[in-house]
Amino acid sequence: MADRRRSVAAMVLVVLLDVAPAGAARAQTAISGRQLEDLAERAVDDARALAQLRAVRQVDGQPVDMSRALAGAEGPELTTRLRTLARGGAPAPVDAVQARHDAEEVLEGRRFKPSPVPRPFAGILRTMGGWLKPLVEPLEAGWRRITANAAVQLAVVAAVFVLALAISGRLVGRRSPDAVRRSRGIGAEGHGADPEELERRAVEAERAGDLDRAVRLRFVAGVLRLDEAGVVTYRTSLTTGQLRARLPPGTFSGLATAFDEIVYGGRPAGESDVRAATEGWPRVLAEARR
Repeated sequence: MADRRRSVAAMVLVVLLDVAPAGAARAQTAISGRQLEDLAERAVDDARALAQLRAVRQVDGQPVDMSRALAGAEGPELTTRLRTLARGGAPAPVDAVQARHDAEEVLEGRRFKPSPVPRPFAGILRTMGGWLKPLVEPLEAGWRRITANAAVQLAVVAAVFVLALAISGRLVGRRSPDAVRRSRGIGAEGHGADPEELERRAVEAERAGDLDRAVRLRFVAGVLRLDEAGVVTYRTSLTTGQLRARLPPGTFSGLATAFDEIVYGGRPAGESDVRAATEGWPRVLAEARR
């Protein structure tokens, strides 16, 4: 009878031992985040804790599938996953000293260290900068005072605008038709010619009705007479602008204007132009000899 009782007790004990782990595993399917970390830490070296961890289906009320999360992981990979869970899923802490050291090594690389460029004038430039500093500092101070006053700023802008207009007007004037005509030479027609011969040809052109040619020939003849008088030196590149600069203002100015308009401007010559050239050139020579 006593033997039978002992046999029954042994069988009950075995059943309890078999059921207890299963009940514990079922009890661990819903745990807190802190319990998850503790369980993952123990699961690194404890197969029972690992089994309990795989059975977890809820953490802090949120559904999870730890069995799938750890599926296929063995050895070092499993250990890495468990330690990550033990840290709450956060990445491994970074050593500040090591991170600074790694950053310094990167910055010391050639990508961040441009090759030195020879600067033979660096010393000279520094010296010159020291010399000019006493002159530049007052200018900088003055400029700061100017930019601090709105009225002065407007005045400076207006002055710069007017100056730009003046410069642009001068440049455009240099390329205007009148300026271009004044820059052209009077031509090679008088090179090696006799003024008297040119005058005769001018008369013939006038009689033939070629008034433009008559005005041009009388102009060249007049310049040749100025050359003979030592007032100017004739050359084919000589311009009316240069002649204006060497001759006194008066009769020549009107003759030069008419010459430019007719020869280079395309204005047809009239009887008055021929008459002015015929009567004007003796006066130009007389005015130049005074």
